[in-house]
Amino acid sequence: MSGPTFAIVVPSYNNASWVSNNLRSLAEQTYPNFHLYYIDDASTDDTKELAELFLEQPGLAGKYTLISNSKRAGALANIYNTVIGLEPHTVVVGLDGDDWLAHPKVLERVAEVYKDPNVWMTYGSFESDPPGYKFDKPTGMAPHRKERGNWLVPLRTYYAKLFQHIKKEDLQLDGSFFMTTSDIAYMFPMIEMAMDGHYRFIDEVLYIYNIKNPINDFRINRPEQNEIRLLIESKEPYAPLETLFKIT
Repeated sequence: MSGPTFAIVVPSYNNASWVSNNLRSLAEQTYPNFHLYYIDDASTDDTKELAELFLEQPGLAGKYTLISNSKRAGALANIYNTVIGLEPHTVVVGLDGDDWLAHPKVLERVAEVYKDPNVWMTYGSFESDPPGYKFDKPTGMAPHRKERGNWLVPLRTYYAKLFQHIKKEDLQLDGSFFMTTSDIAYMFPMIEMAMDGHYRFIDEVLYIYNIKNPINDFRINRPEQNEIRLLIESKEPYAPLETLFKIT
């Protein structure tokens, strides 16, 4: 079919309470051209077993890869290890294991944006669950800005090729992937490379951000989040790319 092929990458750790909402939101998508990569990151609860059951429901059966880690690696390592091996023209959709898509036409909406060949990545708008918090204003960075900053909020999507331009060492500390703050670690380099008109903000809420999870990083890892963020912000920005895909 016409339109992009999506790879939905879901790193998940101890999300037994949220597996149903998470995977149901994917099974209900009306855009069919996607493959789900669900990574259970050595959960100590029933996340993996529940995921196995839900992955066989209509809409997902035959369209997923379930990865089960024997040792916890962290979201960033799981994302990197998945995306680095994807076909470059695949559009990656990031979804945390305790969150879910806002409605069944989310992928249709994103596919419309990628009809523009100038678009290499998007970020967007979300609402919280429980309701009360909404983020629907563009952030981004001003063209040619020399310092890093601004949280590029979900839903986050990007061509695998753009992510594959990121240097692995820029996602690591002392040879190990950051265990928190993974989103800005890879979104900053990508929006810098896409700076010359190749990123889009989507002002429709496409993502539900679960703030009930008691093990959210902002609750239990705030000092480490701040430390890693300062490290990421101190790194040299990437230069804008002139082109992402060779024109043949």
